[in-house]
Amino acid sequence: MLKYFPSLSYFVGLILKLALFYSVLFFIVRLLFCYFNIPENNNEKFSDYLSAYVMGFRFDLIIISYVLMLPAVILFLHQTFFKTNKFLITGIKIYLGLITGLILFIACANIPYFAQFGSHITKSVFAWRLTPGYTLKLIFSSIGYWGFFIVFLLLFVSYFKLSNIFFRVYLKNISQMPTTSLLASVGRFLVLAFLIFAAARGRLSFKSPMNEGMAIISQNAFVNQIALNPNFTLIKSISRKASKTDFLRGIKNDLEVCKKFYPQNQFPENGKLLSAINSSTIADSVNKLNVVVVLMESFNMSKMGYYNNKNLSPYLTEFAKESVFFDRFFSSGIHTFNGLFSSTTGFPSIYTEQGLRQYTKQPFITLANLLKPYGYESYFCASHDPVFDNMEGFFKLNGFNTIISSNDFSGDQSLGVTGIPDHLLYNKLVQKINEAPQGKPFVAYVMTGTDHGPWAIPKDISFKPTGADEKENASMYADWSVKQFIDEAKKTAWYKNTVFVFLGDHGQIMNDVYDMPITYHHIPFIVHCPKELKAEVNHNLGYQPDIVRTISSLLNIDYANFSFGVNIFKEKRPFVFFSADDKLGYVTDDDHFFYHLLSTNQKNYVKYTTMDKTNYYQQNKFHADSMYKTTQSLYNSAQYFINNNYFNF
Repeated sequence: MLKYFPSLSYFVGLILKLALFYSVLFFIVRLLFCYFNIPENNNEKFSDYLSAYVMGFRFDLIIISYVLMLPAVILFLHQTFFKTNKFLITGIKIYLGLITGLILFIACANIPYFAQFGSHITKSVFAWRLTPGYTLKLIFSSIGYWGFFIVFLLLFVSYFKLSNIFFRVYLKNISQMPTTSLLASVGRFLVLAFLIFAAARGRLSFKSPMNEGMAIISQNAFVNQIALNPNFTLIKSISRKASKTDFLRGIKNDLEVCKKFYPQNQFPENGKLLSAINSSTIADSVNKLNVVVVLMESFNMSKMGYYNNKNLSPYLTEFAKESVFFDRFFSSGIHTFNGLFSSTTGFPSIYTEQGLRQYTKQPFITLANLLKPYGYESYFCASHDPVFDNMEGFFKLNGFNTIISSNDFSGDQSLGVTGIPDHLLYNKLVQKINEAPQGKPFVAYVMTGTDHGPWAIPKDISFKPTGADEKENASMYADWSVKQFIDEAKKTAWYKNTVFVFLGDHGQIMNDVYDMPITYHHIPFIVHCPKELKAEVNHNLGYQPDIVRTISSLLNIDYANFSFGVNIFKEKRPFVFFSADDKLGYVTDDDHFFYHLLSTNQKNYVKYTTMDKTNYYQQNKFHADSMYKTTQSLYNSAQYFINNNYFNF
C-alpha cells in the first residue's frame, strides 16, 4: 500500500504513528491507575477489566483526535504546498509538545487525585487556583506524589525523543517523494479528516457522541472508572453549565419545596428579611456555655471501626460513650472548605463552589455572630497559613475575632505543608483562652491538619504509633491529640462549663464500594457536655449545616433561623443531602443511600450500612426520584438565597 500511495504514507503515516504512540502512553497510565487504585478484595472478572480497557481506548481516541486535528491540517498543507517550510514543522512540534505535556500531566496527576477523592479530575481542581503555592507544596511534599511526577517526566521525555524521530523520518521522506496530484492529496486528506472526526465523536451515531455513561460496563464501581480518560472528564465538567433561564423559571417552586421541607425555619418572603437576632431577645435566660467545635481532618466513621475497618480512634470511641453520639451524621462535601463553610453557616455546600472565597459579601448567621451580643470571645484555629482557601478572611467576616494559625508558632514546630501538629494547635487554643479575661465565655472553631497527606507526625512526643502505615499512624496521632486536649482542658476553670463538639471536615475513602464513596461523607458527630447532656447514641439524621442550630439550642439562643439546619436533638426529617463535585447524594431515614453521577447520569439506590452493591433504584424509582427532586430544589433555594443576599445576620 505504501508503494502505491507514497503521499499517503508520509503524511498520514506520521499522524497514525503519533496516534498509536499516544494510545500506548495512555495505556501505560491506565495500568498504573489500576495498580495504585484497585480496591482490596476486588474479584471482578477478567473479561470486565478487558472490556474496560477496550472502552478506555475509545475514550483515549477522543482526546488523541482533538490533539491531532490541527497538526493534521498543517501537515497536509505542508506536504502539499510548503515542503521546504521549516517553520510549520517547528510550530507543530511546539504545539504538540505543550499539549502533550498538559494531557500527560493531567493523566498522571489523576492517579493520586482518584485515590484521594474517589473520582477523576474535574473542574473542582480549580478551587485552589488562587493559592497555587500552598497547593503545590501540599502535593509535592508527598513522596508518593513525586513518584507520579517522575512517571510524567519519563513519559514526556519518551514522547519528545520518539516524536523527533517520527518528524525526522517524515521530513526525509517528503524531500525525496515524487510529485502527486492535488486532487489525490485532497482526497486522502478528506478520508483522514473523516476518520479523525469519527474518532473525536467516539461513535458513528449522529444522535449522540460518546459520553461518560458508556464507561459503565459492570456493577463494579471501580471497573466503571477504568475506561474514563481524566482529560475527557475535566473537559466535560468545564463545559457542563446549568441553564440560568431554567433555574430562574423553576425557583418559585423550589422555594415552596424548601419551606415545606423546613416548616420551622423562617425563610424570607419577597426578599424581605428581618434581623436574625433582635436586641429584645437578649435575655438572662441564655445559657452561657463555652463552645469548642473541632473539625478533624478526614475523620470518618470508618476510623471508629465502622464498615469493617480497623478502629484508629480508640480514645474518641470511648469519649463518644460519655457524650451524645450522633451515628448518622454526614458532611456536606469532600473538601475542607465544604466542611468549614457548612458547619459555620448552616448552608449546604453548593457543588464545586468554594464558599469560603465566593460568599463574602456579608456575614452569615454563625455561632460567633449569634453569641457576640452576649459578650463571647471567638477564636478560629487553623494549622497552616490562614490565607489558604481564604479561611482567615471568611471567619473574620463571620464574627471570629482571634485567628490562631501557623503564624503563631516558630518555623521548627511545623510538620511541613500540613502545618502545626494537632496537639500543639490545641495547646495554643487552651493558652489563648486562659489568657483572656476570667469568666468571659467563648466560642472556638478548630480545623486540624495532621491527618492529611503527606502524612507525618511529631517524633518528640510520648505517643508511639502502631499503625500499619503512615496514614494509620497519622489518624491514631490525631486521636491521641484529642486526649491530650481534653486532659489539658480538664485542668482549667472553664472545662465544666464547655460544650465540646468533634466531627470530621469530611471523611476518607476506606473499604468503600460505591462510585460516590459513602465513607467520604459518613462522619461522627460527638457533643460532650456532661453538665447539660446525658450520654447516649442518637440515631437522628444530621449533616453539617445542623451544627449552628443544634448547638445554639443548648445555649437557649432565640433567633430567626433562615438556614438549612435544624436542631437534631429534637427534629427528624426523611433524609439529608450532600455533594461531591460532580455527584449528588442523599441518605434516607431508613438507611438507603441514593447518589447520582452527573457525568454519566447514573442513578443508584443502595443499602449503605452493609455496603450492599445491589442497585435498588428501579424498584424504588418513584420514591427515590421524588426525594432527589426535593434535594435539587433545596440546593437551588440555597443558591438563590446566597446569590440574593437573603441570609444576612
